Amino acid sequence: MKNLKRFLCVVLGLMLCLVAVSFGACDNEPKASDAVDADVYAPDGAPALALAQLMKEEMQFSGSVRYHVVAATTIQTYVTGEDPQAELCVIPVNAAAQLLGSGEKYVMLGTVTHGNIYILSNTEKTPLTADNLDTLIGKVVGSIQLTNVVGLTLRLVLEQNDIAYTIIEDVSQKKDDVVNIINIPDPATMITGTANFDYMVAAEPVVSTKTGAIATLEVVGDLQELYGEGGYPQAVLVAKADFAEKNEQFIQDFIQAVEENAAWIMADSTEPATIVDAVASHLPEGSTPTFKTANLTKGVIENCAIRFQSAIDSKEEVKSFLSKLSGVSNVQYNVADSFFYSA
Repeated sequence: MKNLKRFLCVVLGLMLCLVAVSFGACDNEPKASDAVDADVYAPDGAPALALAQLMKEEMQFSGSVRYHVVAATTIQTYVTGEDPQAELCVIPVNAAAQLLGSGEKYVMLGTVTHGNIYILSNTEKTPLTADNLDTLIGKVVGSIQLTNVVGLTLRLVLEQNDIAYTIIEDVSQKKDDVVNIINIPDPATMITGTANFDYMVAAEPVVSTKTGAIATLEVVGDLQELYGEGGYPQAVLVAKADFAEKNEQFIQDFIQAVEENAAWIMADSTEPATIVDAVASHLPEGSTPTFKTANLTKGVIENCAIRFQSAIDSKEEVKSFLSKLSGVSNVQYNVADSFFYSA
């Protein structure tokens, strides 16, 4: 009887150990609810190219990732409000600073584009440099996104070269002793061979599309070269702060994929149609991408300056650029150190 009791105790002890081990193993296994679930947003145009390979391959990073390409004018709506829709988002650097710069809700993972803005003209053919930029005095310069990065950077370049300018609403208001800047709300219809602007400031791919279709229209200036310093941080990748904190490995894997994307979109083996299809398939139904197979050459992609630079490596450059933009606008673009992600 004693032996039987001893045997039963041993068996019971073993069963309890197995149960404990089983529960311990279950605790260590990833639960379905713990898998990464993320919505990623990017504005149509050059910023979307920064995620092209990820969208083409529907990279999931062992979780569930949904990619969305939306109109550039709506991108800020996905990172604002009580419960923002985007876990990760590509957004213009000034909008990121103005809306998210405190670092409380979102952090900046890095810079993904570094300037894709050029100056066009139908009538003026002399290339613009820092030495002859005063050529613009007395001229009318139409600019897209006058109150965003494009227009602000144009104004910044003029101020760096001590060239006075004014903002006008109609060509009839132009003055002879300053550069006259006017907004171009619709580059598709307002940048033409008969436009009544002396110069037009626009972004790729519109630049290549227009110069390819209009014989008189030529690129006469590179805003990145005129700014100097190898260009400027134009669009950045941000992530929800709490999401980044909880999913460090996912963030690192995502960043690595964005870094590798820059080489992928420039590779000879990557066809333009592949890139266009990747973007188009993530646009809202019925929308067409800014880039089309006919206007997405390797030269255009190169002009979009797509490359990833980490938040830590680009921190001082971003803060310096934002400080300069503050100087030419009515907005103070302040960013906290906590806005810059550090794993």
